[in-house]
Formats: sequence, structure tokens, C-alpha cells
Amino acid sequence: MSRRSLLVSMSWSIAGRAHDCRYNKKHRLAKGDRRLTIKSDGDEHHYCVACAKSFFEHDLKKLRELYEQADVEKAIAV
Repeated sequence: MSRRSLLVSMSWSIAGRAHDCRYNKKHRLAKGDRRLTIKSDGDEHHYCVACAKSFFEHDLKKLRELYEQADVEKAIAV
């Protein structure tokens, strides 16, 4: 039985050409740079490593908070 995941489809990939990071246009990805690819609604969105790590840091914190609240008796309004 497969497990359901709340995470979207994402993986590390290599830029085939130079382009801007989708989140921060000031961050330029050169051909051959590592990038995070997120597949959403049939599209692929590419982010530089710095932005990706920032997303992960924020989201991991949020996931930890939600995980710790899982055993709380009453729901906490967010």
C-alpha cells in the first residue's frame, strides 16, 4: 500500500540553460547550476539553491509545529 504525501512533487535538477530563479529574479541560474524543480499543475517551476533552502527551513519549522500539535486534545486555531 502506498503512502499519501502532503508534499508536492519536487527534485533537484541541473539547469540546461541560463535563467532566473522563479522566486527571486535577482538570482540567476547559469547553465549547469543545481536547482530545485517543483512540478505543479503540469508545469515545472525552478528555484535556485538559496531560495530552496530558505523554503525548506521555513516549511520544516511549520511541519514540526504541526507535528507537535498532533497529540493536543483540542484543536488550536491558527
